[in-house]
Order: sequence, then C-alpha cells, then structure tokens
Amino acid sequence: MIRKITLLLLTAFLITACDKGDKSGAQGNWYDALPRESWSKFEKIDTGQNWFEVYKLTDNTYAIYEPYQWQEAISYLLIGSEKAMLVDTLQGIGNLKAVTDKLTNLPIIVMNTHSHYDHVSGNWQYDTIYGVSNPYTLDNTKGHSHEEMKAGMTPDTVWKNLPDTFSFDTYESKPYNIDKFVEDGEIIDIGGRPIEVVYTPGHSPDSVILVDKQNRMMFTGDSFYPAPIYLYSEKASFEDFFISAQIMFDYHDQVDYLMPGHNETMQPAAYLNKLRQATMDIINPSTRYIQGDKRRTYQFDGFSIIVKDPLDFGIR
Repeated sequence: MIRKITLLLLTAFLITACDKGDKSGAQGNWYDALPRESWSKFEKIDTGQNWFEVYKLTDNTYAIYEPYQWQEAISYLLIGSEKAMLVDTLQGIGNLKAVTDKLTNLPIIVMNTHSHYDHVSGNWQYDTIYGVSNPYTLDNTKGHSHEEMKAGMTPDTVWKNLPDTFSFDTYESKPYNIDKFVEDGEIIDIGGRPIEVVYTPGHSPDSVILVDKQNRMMFTGDSFYPAPIYLYSEKASFEDFFISAQIMFDYHDQVDYLMPGHNETMQPAAYLNKLRQATMDIINPSTRYIQGDKRRTYQFDGFSIIVKDPLDFGIR
C-alpha cells in the first residue's frame, strides 16, 4: 500500500478498518505516477480549493479528484435541470462543499457507491444523503474515530497541498445520516437526467453502480477501476462479485464510459467484458495467480483482482 516504512501498519489498517488497498500497483513513491496524463484531455476548473482538482468532463458532469493523497479518490457531480447528484464525497480532508457550491446552485443529493471511508467522509457536509439499507452501511454511518483512522492517514500518504484546517492528529471520519434508502433498480431523476441504482456487492456488501443511460455513463465506485481491485477483506465477497460482474456486463451496450472511484475517469466500457471474463478465469483452477499471505492476485489486461486464499467461491 504505502510504499515506505508504514507499509505493514497501513496494510493491516486498511484490511480491518476500511477494506481498501493500493490503487496504483506502482513501485517506489506512490506519487511517481502523477500527474496522470489521462486527465490532461479535460478542462480543469479553478474552484479556489487547491486540495482538489476539478475537471469538466461534459457540459453536465464534473470530476472532483484528490491526487495528493495515495487513494487518488474521485467524486462526481452530475447536474440535472432540478437537482444535482454528488457521487461519493471523498475523504473529508478538504472543503468539498465549497467546491460543489462553486459548480452549482442546485440542491444536491449525495449518493454513495459504497460506505468505505474514502467515499463517505464528506457526507456530513450535505443535507440530503441517499444510501443502501444494509447493516454494513448503517454501521459505517456512525463514522470512524481518530484512533481508528490514524494509521491510514499519515504524512507518507500525502504528497502536497494539504488544507491549513487539516491535522493528522485529529483526522476522523465523521458520522452522517441517511435520509432515503434506495432499492435495487430504483431510478433517481435529478431533472431530465434519470440515474439507475444497481446493487453490485462484492468489494463491499453495500456496493452499487449508478447508470446514466442518457449520457451513457456507468459510475462504478470500487467495483471497477483500472488498477488492483480488492476483494480480500473480511466483508468482501468474490462470490458476490462474480455475479455483480455479470450484472455490470448486462449494461455494456447501454454505456460508453466507466466512471471509477479512483485514479482515472472515463474508461472505455469494453472493460465490462474484460471484467466478466476475468471473474470466470479466476474460478478456473488452471488460471495462474501470484500467491500472497492468505490472498491471490490475478493479473489481467489493464487491471488485476486480489481475492482471498482459499477463494471464497462455492466450487473450491
């Protein structure tokens, strides 16, 4: 994970507390891959909040990116005619509300792709939160104390541009309330822009994707990004993910772009078939993998998948 002296401590924290891992798969300093060239093709927007980089992807879609912390988390602001939807709220390091206030005057609905801390720690800043009615989600709404979070947020995890208001000594993930529980297949219409919520457990018990058929986008959270996909934590389930990968593929002819929660955005929808095939390869006993400590890493074209060992799937 962190590629310096805190590696073992941080890995233990991320497995037990937030089910996360290194999204880049690179060696050396985690920030050596930065800036990522793929972001240069989008219009960069100055919001006066230097912790974030904000990009205009389309006339009604913005990416809010945290490139200065190793997670490289991405939030998305979707603009409708009546409301806006904020897909995930990042890590609670900077003032995300100040960013979204610069981008829209519309009322904002927060919809989380799942409830890991790097996707919900800015939720407390917003009035309207939608989420999944899942025991895992409800437990995470209680937040995480500094004692729980401090191992995963150290100077080694940050590159530059920390806000003056931030302190490693007090960092926590604040509690929040869910105002509306959404069902699998439910449509959230923000005004001429219907967004479909689709349950895709695997990375976490409460993972969802958000499908914007009108703009041919699928917001994947951590169910897909072009890097190691983590399915080895206690609450992760490869067996669930196997099914979810097929569900995601079922939308392959309705979307052109995947909008991941880390590293890079607007990835080609062709990855949906690759992801589905990858899960089928993993259950094939002849498929090679890299053995780790109670986990296996399977490498594919453009991403990898890390699962538990033994594999948590019914046939072996």
